[in-house]
Amino acid sequence: MSAGEADIDEEIEAGKRRSDLVHERLRASPGKRWLLLDGSRYVLTGLFSALVFTVCVAIGLAGYIPVADPATATTLVAAIVGGTLPFITIVLAINQLVLSQELGWPGDLEDRYEGMVAFRRAVEGLTGTPVSPAAPANFLQLLVDTVVERAEGLTVAAKRMDDPEQAAVVRSFVTAVTTEGALVSESLEDANFGTFDALSAVLGRFNGAHLYAVRQLRADYADEFPAETLETLDRLVELLQQLAVARQTFKTLYMQHELAHLSKLLLAVGFPTLLGGGIFMTSYPVVVSAVGNPTLLVLVVSAVLTFVFLPFVVLLVYTFRIASIASRTADFGPFVPRVEFEEMGAGSEE
Repeated sequence: MSAGEADIDEEIEAGKRRSDLVHERLRASPGKRWLLLDGSRYVLTGLFSALVFTVCVAIGLAGYIPVADPATATTLVAAIVGGTLPFITIVLAINQLVLSQELGWPGDLEDRYEGMVAFRRAVEGLTGTPVSPAAPANFLQLLVDTVVERAEGLTVAAKRMDDPEQAAVVRSFVTAVTTEGALVSESLEDANFGTFDALSAVLGRFNGAHLYAVRQLRADYADEFPAETLETLDRLVELLQQLAVARQTFKTLYMQHELAHLSKLLLAVGFPTLLGGGIFMTSYPVVVSAVGNPTLLVLVVSAVLTFVFLPFVVLLVYTFRIASIASRTADFGPFVPRVEFEEMGAGSEE
């Protein structure tokens, strides 16, 4: 092998260490995270509805909506009301999806229950806890605290290593885990009893990158570490695996709850929308003759348009969060699609 090829291999290996062992997760702005995940869906529905109302008022005052013509205004409202009818199909599809996960025969339900019990017992054995917490936030807190505690134990092993670069890699891994653990703990402290608050705290954190990093340390520095440290690494692998399973479990529970809640909201909002839209279409000619003020008519039409558009807004804000959760938990287990050290290696060869 030539000196140039050796330099390329060394550079690729350095890139792998930076990407695998010191993983930098993607950081979203607080505003974007609040919009997609943490923000109250009711508040967002109100904000989006206010935006729709403001746009409708602006267009109406500009003269693009002939509010004095009952035929034009009622035709516009009728088109939007007609668009809400497919929401009945959406609600039925959502309920069918939720029920397909909830219903089952006794044997299937028993297997599912035994699987959950076995999972809790495995976590209790790894964390040294007689009975693991029932609340999702406390359960995740137990796992995260144990992972951080085990990772901090590697600091002693790093001090005993002869190679300063290898010791720096281990310390960087410990720092990454403890820093991420502090962020998760801070979020879990404010979490209420429920699944989404706990799930939100670990979205994008403690993913497969840490699991891969521990396995890489175990394989690369097996000769450098004593038996006690190797056992700690094996425990870390098991803990991170259980943490990944817990995150997916709480995601499943949350999705079922959220979809069921969304179907109820669509029904609760859709029926008044159809009724209100129908009343408006039949009574608006009388309203035009009784009011006569164009500005007031613009406000009336804008309010009705906002009201009949409400089911679309509800579906929008809830779909935002469901899709965001699905995308942020796609890298399940040991696979880390966001690591791009292969591209760094290709760039070095060029």
